[in-house]
Amino acid sequence: MVARFLGFLIYALIGLVLLVLVAFGAIQTPPGKAVLARLASSLASTPGIAVSIEGISGFIPSDIGVERIILSDEEGPFASISGARLSWSPLALFNRSVDVSALEAAKVEVLRRPLPPAEQPVPPPSSSSGIPLLPVRLERLAIDEIILAAPVLGHAATLGLTASADLSAATRAVSLKFEIDRRDAPGRIAGTAAYAPESGQLDLDLSADEPSGGLIARAAGMDGLPELTASLKGSGTLDQWDGHLALQAGTLAHASGAAGIRAVTEGHRFTAAIDADIARLLPADIAPLFEGRTELAAAATLDTANRLAIESSSVRAAGFGAAMKGSFDLDSRIADLSFQARVPDNARFAALAPGMSWQSGTLEGTVKGNIAAPAVDAHVVAAGLAGAGYGTGTLTLDATTRPDTEGNLALTAEGEAQGLTATEPQVAAALGPTARFQATGLVPAGDTALSRLTGLTIHLTGLTARFTGQADRAAIDGNFNVERLDLATLTPLIERPLSGEAQFDIGIKASDNLSRLSLTINGRSQNVVTGVPAADGFFGRVTTLTGSLERSGETAISINNLRMNAEGLAFAMDGHLDTSAADLRASLNLADLSRLDPRVTGAVEARGAFSGSLDELKATAQVSIPSGTAMGKPIQGLTLDFTGNDITGNPNATFRLNGTVAGQPATGSGAFASAPDDRFEIQNLDIAIGSARATGGVTITDASLATGRLTLAAPNLADISPLVLTELAGSLNADITLDISEGRQRVAVKGNAERVAAAGQSVAMARIDATVIDPIGVPSLDGSVEIRGANVSGQVIENATIRGKGGTDGTDLTVDATVQNTALRAAGRLARQGDGARLRLDRLSATRGSTTIATTAPANIAYAGGTVTIDRLALNAGGGSVTVAGSAGERLDLTADLRAIPLSLDELAAPGLNLSGTLAGNARITGTAAAPTGNYQLTVTRLSTPDVARSGAGPFDITARGDLGSGRATIRSEIRGRYLQALTINGSVPLGAGALDLAIRGGVDLGILNPMLATTGAQVVGNAAINATVTGTASAPNAGGTIRITGGRYIDSLNGINLDRIEAVLTGNQRSVTLTSFSARTTNGGSLAGRGTIGLDPAAGFPGRIEIDMVNAQLVNSELMRLVTEGRIAVEGAFLNNPRVTGRMVVRALDVNIPDRLPGGVQSLNVRHVNAGKRSVPGAARAARREARPADAGIPLDLTISAPNNVFVRGMGIEAELGGDIQLRGTSSAPVAMGGFEMRRGNFDFVGRRLSFTRGRVTFTGTTDPELDFVAETTASDVTARIIVTGPASAPEIDFTSTPTLPQDEVLSRLLFGRSVGQLSSGQALQIAQTVAQFSGGSGVLNDVRRSLGVDSLVVGTDDAGTGGQVGVGRRLNDNIYLGVRQGTSANSSKVTVDVDVTKNIRLQGATSAGGAAEVGIGAQWDY
Repeated sequence: MVARFLGFLIYALIGLVLLVLVAFGAIQTPPGKAVLARLASSLASTPGIAVSIEGISGFIPSDIGVERIILSDEEGPFASISGARLSWSPLALFNRSVDVSALEAAKVEVLRRPLPPAEQPVPPPSSSSGIPLLPVRLERLAIDEIILAAPVLGHAATLGLTASADLSAATRAVSLKFEIDRRDAPGRIAGTAAYAPESGQLDLDLSADEPSGGLIARAAGMDGLPELTASLKGSGTLDQWDGHLALQAGTLAHASGAAGIRAVTEGHRFTAAIDADIARLLPADIAPLFEGRTELAAAATLDTANRLAIESSSVRAAGFGAAMKGSFDLDSRIADLSFQARVPDNARFAALAPGMSWQSGTLEGTVKGNIAAPAVDAHVVAAGLAGAGYGTGTLTLDATTRPDTEGNLALTAEGEAQGLTATEPQVAAALGPTARFQATGLVPAGDTALSRLTGLTIHLTGLTARFTGQADRAAIDGNFNVERLDLATLTPLIERPLSGEAQFDIGIKASDNLSRLSLTINGRSQNVVTGVPAADGFFGRVTTLTGSLERSGETAISINNLRMNAEGLAFAMDGHLDTSAADLRASLNLADLSRLDPRVTGAVEARGAFSGSLDELKATAQVSIPSGTAMGKPIQGLTLDFTGNDITGNPNATFRLNGTVAGQPATGSGAFASAPDDRFEIQNLDIAIGSARATGGVTITDASLATGRLTLAAPNLADISPLVLTELAGSLNADITLDISEGRQRVAVKGNAERVAAAGQSVAMARIDATVIDPIGVPSLDGSVEIRGANVSGQVIENATIRGKGGTDGTDLTVDATVQNTALRAAGRLARQGDGARLRLDRLSATRGSTTIATTAPANIAYAGGTVTIDRLALNAGGGSVTVAGSAGERLDLTADLRAIPLSLDELAAPGLNLSGTLAGNARITGTAAAPTGNYQLTVTRLSTPDVARSGAGPFDITARGDLGSGRATIRSEIRGRYLQALTINGSVPLGAGALDLAIRGGVDLGILNPMLATTGAQVVGNAAINATVTGTASAPNAGGTIRITGGRYIDSLNGINLDRIEAVLTGNQRSVTLTSFSARTTNGGSLAGRGTIGLDPAAGFPGRIEIDMVNAQLVNSELMRLVTEGRIAVEGAFLNNPRVTGRMVVRALDVNIPDRLPGGVQSLNVRHVNAGKRSVPGAARAARREARPADAGIPLDLTISAPNNVFVRGMGIEAELGGDIQLRGTSSAPVAMGGFEMRRGNFDFVGRRLSFTRGRVTFTGTTDPELDFVAETTASDVTARIIVTGPASAPEIDFTSTPTLPQDEVLSRLLFGRSVGQLSSGQALQIAQTVAQFSGGSGVLNDVRRSLGVDSLVVGTDDAGTGGQVGVGRRLNDNIYLGVRQGTSANSSKVTVDVDVTKNIRLQGATSAGGAAEVGIGAQWDY
């Protein structure tokens, strides 16, 4: 039995050997090799890459040749290998080694880069030990020709490769040699590497060099494609080894480094250092981090126990720095490390973190324990962090990990943000000053992919939120609770104002792909304000949301008791949807549509339901308005019914409309259905609203082409105004026929419109009779379009006619139009060209008045593959020229040249600017539409406007140049002008979204203001030095910097204002402009000083406060008035919306001088006003000043002007002192003064007689020329005579009255001579005439003498007895004491007088004379 079994086994073995030999022999045959090729192709292919092996030859398996190997992806072949050969020794495997004599290929061709492979599931880790590493000997690796097509690296190249290698797994010996050289251009990469374990010898010699434009530079994307040389060399034993690195990329970059290994007592010490300048080799978003010098350094020791002691390791670059030190056991993987990193401000991170900013950031911490589950402590501090409209002064974060006994890591993170800010003040108030947050999590042992969040708490003034549960990549199971959310905190995120509060509690269970989902929600909001009236009308008070939602698998959804209730709104939904059944119902009730839009009233009731199943879903819905109004027109019983079938398969539906609108029937019906061949049909459409009716039907094919017909007849468009909620007028009729011509859409339109008006737009007449083929491709037009009397957004189109004549070769087009009084003319031919279109523009012109811009020659504009190509578009522009040529699409290649373009051409686009000057320049734009590059240069010569010319400020010359790149445009510009001093604007602006970075520097001569001040008689001198920046975004720019005014002086000779030594500093930032300092001196040595701030908050009207302090300031010093004052005034409030002027001024001295000589001999001219309109007429000025003006015009005033005394009025015999307070209210254009200057004492010298003033008041009416109201009287010959002085100080009026009433000449006679006119002698009559002459122009000698003596009063007249002459002078010592001295012509007539004001109405008076006499008295005075 045993013998039989052994015999069977021997025969089986022999059979197996024979079978192997037969199979081996079959493989050597051509059919066998073909089968092997197919099998190898299948085994080598992957889901994303298909491998095709053809033409196996040679002796298998030791010497195999392959004719061709093709690699393909979804887009087809991308690489091929020709003439491959493998010669090796299979028997060497029995010696546990791989021995390859030759691995060769005649040609490897790479056409393009392969598509990225689809993401494949990661296989679970294998528990097997895998294939053991075997020694490998590769005697020869050679590829004669490697062809890289241009799409691979952006440049075609041909390479060759030779190499050999000997890798010993047992002894760890290594020997490697390779060389790659360019065959079509210079360039080479080569190297050798060898390591001998027995001696510890390590040799490295790697090098690369290529000229500019080489393959490595292209592959790395180096700007300018520089010449490149690089080397890495090292030699020595591991006890004393040195290596060196060198890299040079033309003038763009360089790097050098050194490394060393030395034997030390503990083991081996390793050191390395690299010094590099490589910023210009890096992508534009990363390059700023490495600008200038970058240094890397490290030092570590590896001891005999395989423990690595890291003495230091650091990297220092312009944008960051980092360092680490500590120890690491390579065997036990136990670490004890400390690390730190820092970043400066965000300036170098602008591209990596757009919209973010910070002042500084630091990270420091430790790592201890097994590196697979370490204990980590990290501390992060960020200062001045801001972004997306939010900011914080300081952000701190402490994070830790702690392993448990099973190797799991517990994570905790706690942080606090101090000094929270927001761009919107209300958002900042809602956020509060501080935010705190805490998070916990867990990392399971051995699988960081299963890390999960176990808790999160966030607390701010405006938000308290918590998450409890678990959340990881696979599932979420927890509860998210928001105790309070101030909705204002979300304003920057939604980019619109928002306020209100919300609370909600959400329970969530979900899988990673949300195929399993369970949500329960219970939420509430109140006092919501969005700024959208439709939303605020319903959700402005209290809104609640409750319910739950579940998803079970891909096709099963349940909604349970979902309810939303708000004021005037109720929404409900219940039911489920799945493949077996569908029963979902919803309802919506709106109590009053006026909450959505005030133009509509009435309630809306809506009901909807899904039934059937997801495979055959049915839907019904009804929306109704039982009773309401629209645009004030009644709506009754308006109902829209919808019925749909097979919604998820071949949907079809019908609708029906019924009701009345504005008392007229509103009806409609129609059907929608899917049809065979992926067609969609709109059937039996018939909608009528009053007199307007639309009918027809359309079928849309799978190629999105339509056939059918639509008609519209609306003799009175006003009938549909209530439905579109816009006032319409006019008539409109249209007939549209749709069909298909040679696979292209054809649309035939006939229509007309008359007197159509809608939404502020209007058309007097429009007609169209045209057929268009392929309207969304290359349209062919046959017909015409006419428009007359159109007004579109204020742009008036007087007339426009477009005509087209289509043919087999294209469409001839003409355009004749008059727009805003500009005549536009164009003609050309539009035709198909390949897969695109070509427009031959024969002529184009625009003419307005004498200004014309027109083409000088035909131009061709082509469009294909998303690219527009312009073949030299040349325009003659008012004697200048514009030339544009190139292409624009995914890639750009455009040039523009402008020469002597008159700026007066602006009249074509913006009439009324009246610019003058010329523009010249050129530009070249290349790159891609997403990342354009290029340069430009512009010159504006003698820029001016009529207003600028009249002011004398201009003209200006402007030059600007810059480059485009990295998504930005640089600007280097200078503005030159008569009053400008090296004013430049430099920096860059984003070509899309991004931050501005502009610097404005230079000087402005303040004389630029003088031409504008010329009409006021004022003049200013000085200089303003500007040093400003503009950052932020184009939509929200932030300006900052300084304006410094020096050497300033303001002179207003007309009003007697003279300020010099004016110095001021204004500083600005993104939030405010601050008057840091202001100072000026007045002519008497007094001073002005100011300070203040204006907030840059347009929504608040630019709030702020500016204060001016006055110290002994002589503000006015003219022939009419001298004013010296002290005090403080302020301008505060919203500077954009009538700020308020407040403060208190104390008048130290106010002299009002009445001219001693009035103009004489000038006759009033009889002026006849022609077309005077509302201009003033003689005598109206004073009345106009007193006219009441609107209370809201001008700047509100709240000023107190206090003048206890020292207000003097002098001239024409008047000598008076006044005092008092004025409360100035109202506005600057309509001031309201309460109080005034009342007379303290005064007299009137009249031809030797002194009259005492009984009334005196000075009133200011908005100018420095005050109104006078004085009455002086005396008694002579039983007649009380009065002299009344009224009118402005510059032209007073003097009247003479008496009691009893007498003629003015009689009053003068009684005053002068104590007798009537009839009793006067001829000499006395002449004296009266001379008196009259005095008041029409007299001498000012006494006043000049008073001023030269420096006294407050000077009196020359008769003594008290009337028997002799007398001279008196006086001066006020302070606010209450007046000292006077008199000297008469008689003996002992000198006298000293003292007046002491006890109160406003009571005065003590005293006098002593040379004769020893003394006088004391009490005076009392009340005005009534």
